[in-house]
Amino acid sequence: MQRRALIADSAAGSPEMVAGVLTRFGFVRTASATDRDDAIAQMRDGHFDLVVIPVSGITSSQLLALEKEIRRNPNTAVIATAPVSDPDIIVRSMRAGVHEFLVYPPKPEEMAGSVERLMRRGRTETERGELIAVYSGKGGLGSTSIAVNVAQAFGAQRTDSRVALLDLVVAGGDVRVFLNLKPSYDLSHLVAKGNQVDAELLNSLLTPCPGGVWALPTGDHPEDEELFDTAAVGSILNLLRAHFGVTVVDCDHHLSEATLAALDAADRIVLVTQLSVPALRSTQRSLAVCRRLGYDDAKLCIVVNRYQSGDVLPVSDAEDLLRCPIYWKLPNDYRLSAASLTRGVPVSIEDAASKLARSYSDLARKLTGSGSSKSGSSPVKDGSGGSRLRRLFGTDKGVSHVA
Repeated sequence: MQRRALIADSAAGSPEMVAGVLTRFGFVRTASATDRDDAIAQMRDGHFDLVVIPVSGITSSQLLALEKEIRRNPNTAVIATAPVSDPDIIVRSMRAGVHEFLVYPPKPEEMAGSVERLMRRGRTETERGELIAVYSGKGGLGSTSIAVNVAQAFGAQRTDSRVALLDLVVAGGDVRVFLNLKPSYDLSHLVAKGNQVDAELLNSLLTPCPGGVWALPTGDHPEDEELFDTAAVGSILNLLRAHFGVTVVDCDHHLSEATLAALDAADRIVLVTQLSVPALRSTQRSLAVCRRLGYDDAKLCIVVNRYQSGDVLPVSDAEDLLRCPIYWKLPNDYRLSAASLTRGVPVSIEDAASKLARSYSDLARKLTGSGSSKSGSSPVKDGSGGSRLRRLFGTDKGVSHVA
């Protein structure tokens, strides 16, 4: 979520360091106070998720006033700083309700560690973010384009939370191409850390994109696919759901363990198709697989991409073939889509007033609206993904394509 911090009298160190650390944890607004009294007054008048305040030389009356505001705002995390680690100051501060103490000026890693602990302190399981999986059993239908643009639409709408975009197309994922990214890290770096991943590391590995989206693309090494088993992907999805309001996953076109873990965990599965015989036959097979996996129909959202009113196959015929209603139709706009891809920006940034941009926005709003099924289950446990694939297809390896 997007959080607000208050820094009193430069108590956290240099503004550049503070901005670098706090941005990782979703702080988009940082207020400043001239001194302790000003900080306490601002706490009295407004809500802050984090307050950093100097306590060296703090008077008894100031400490009482600070304690009163901390008690009045139990969801506000408070870090106290002082030039030296004085036991008396630390004890007095902690008794007043301060949660963490750092020697001023704190090192970036010390500051990040304190913030990570404090942000984790108040979270509960009920605050898990929503997860949208975008899948097509056949390549070339535009699933990556939909994942990127729906994530951007969420970012524009969810101003009170952050949005993650995860590329699970392990060999040759194109999220980085669609957003013109040159990331320092990719999904393989996160998997390699295993159980060492915390909020600080997670945020440092993601790449911020325009519109409030944080992307985690895949690398360019096909051999990385062996790393992405059910346990690894399940752990990553849980981390993203714990720290982002919405996570959009661009799934691979074959049912590997990674894809299956994402589909299991999703609140909604966007099944991408087009009004052509090959695309609809592929979607028909994908629907059959999803039902064999036990997914509720309310979890499955069939989205027709590149829709034109003059298509040879009408929507009614498609619904009859699939025995399932069409959830959404995205209008065809080849010129705009090509221009967006060439520039490496979402459609809404290329042309916010376009019919296609508005359609993406409306789709995102519907996906997490009041009709959301919230039927996503926990990712399958370690070792079960392979057995499920074997039961479905007679093999532990992912099926090359469902189409």
